[in-house]
Amino acid sequence: MRQIGVWGGDGVDDRASWLKVSVPPLLCGLFFAVVWFFLPAEQWLLLVGMMVAYIVPPLGRETIIPVCILFGIPWWLVALALAFLDFAGGLFMAWNFPLVLRIPYIGPWVSRFTAAGRTFLDRRPWLERLYFVGLIAFVALPFDGSGSIVGSIVGRMLGMTKTEVLSCITIGGIIGSFAIALGIDYAVNLIPAGAGFWVSLAVFLLIGTALLVMYRSYSRRAETNA
Repeated sequence: MRQIGVWGGDGVDDRASWLKVSVPPLLCGLFFAVVWFFLPAEQWLLLVGMMVAYIVPPLGRETIIPVCILFGIPWWLVALALAFLDFAGGLFMAWNFPLVLRIPYIGPWVSRFTAAGRTFLDRRPWLERLYFVGLIAFVALPFDGSGSIVGSIVGRMLGMTKTEVLSCITIGGIIGSFAIALGIDYAVNLIPAGAGFWVSLAVFLLIGTALLVMYRSYSRRAETNA
């Protein structure tokens, strides 16, 4: 078992500088500036809006990806955007964890999550046994609250370095986003062309609801057996 601890300095000064704070958002801005040349204005605005919604719980990949694909955005572009957002979020957390703790609402939530981390890990022992692969799976699979922020906290509590945590978040984000997007795109091709918008939307909502119910059921069983 690796040493459990709070995000520390790893031998360097962790005080957030303006460069560390600004680089992740600037990278996201550059990414969407490039995407502007590949999408119509309406789809570009939708994609940006969905990416903002992705940051705010409870919306996740299982909700964002079907909506974007339904409105004609290529599945691979949606997956790439989500994976890039996970990378940028992980980079921000790696560089600015002490600053995050001082952000209103977010900081207290992170502190509470960190304080309850031992219970969280006890309910998911596979995260400690296979810490690197386990964190990749945690970020990739549609767990409640999984993603760059919670993934960063869990990774650091497992004693992983910033580079290890960022690598896991990036790999997990790529696997999870592209797997779901490819599956949704396959489902789109199974819907008859004349089915209409609302029929397609209903199918996507059913898929997302089924995934959510399956996870909730698994989570409740895991907590009961813990």
